[in-house]
Amino acid sequence: MTTDTPASQASAVLVPGQRPTPAVPPEGRGRTEVTDRVAAKIARHAAGEVAGVREVIERGGLRGTRPASATVRGDTVEIGLTVSVAYPMPLRGVAAAIRSHVASRIAALTGLQVSHVDITMAELTAPPAPTWGSSRESFSRESLPEAPQETSRGTARQAPPKPPPRTPPEVSP
Repeated sequence: MTTDTPASQASAVLVPGQRPTPAVPPEGRGRTEVTDRVAAKIARHAAGEVAGVREVIERGGLRGTRPASATVRGDTVEIGLTVSVAYPMPLRGVAAAIRSHVASRIAALTGLQVSHVDITMAELTAPPAPTWGSSRESFSRESLPEAPQETSRGTARQAPPKPPPRTPPEVSP
C-alpha cells in the first residue's frame, strides 16, 4: 500500500498508534483451517516423542492395523494411532503418556481440543540383541564367565586356556 507523501515526511517512521486502522478487523480477514491430514501428522510426531514408543505406524504396515488418523470437527479433533511399544514398558502408563502428550501438542500447535485418542498397541518389540563385535555393545568373549564343560561321565573339566589376543599386522608404507 503506497500513499503520496511529501519528501519531508517520507523519512518519518510511523509507530503503531499513528498508522491508519485497517478497513477489516483481524478476526474478519479470514481463518486458518487445520485438515485431518495435518492433525494426524502432528499426533504421529507427538506420539513418537513419548518414552517407550518404538514406532508409530504411518500407513497400516502390520496386518490388521490402521494407519494414524485424525478427524477434525469444528474446534475438536479425534485421533487414532497404532504404535509399537518397547518391551517391558508398562502399557497403561505408555498409553496414558501418549494421550496426554498428543493432546497437549495438538492444542499448542493448532488450537484444537482433542476429544479422545484411540491407541492400538500392535506390537511389543524387544530391545536389540547384543551382537559380537558390535560397536554399540561392549560384549566380548573375554567378558563372559567361563562355565565348566560336562564330559560323558558327568564330571566337570576345565575349559581350555585362552589363546593370546590377536594383534593386527603392521602395514608398511
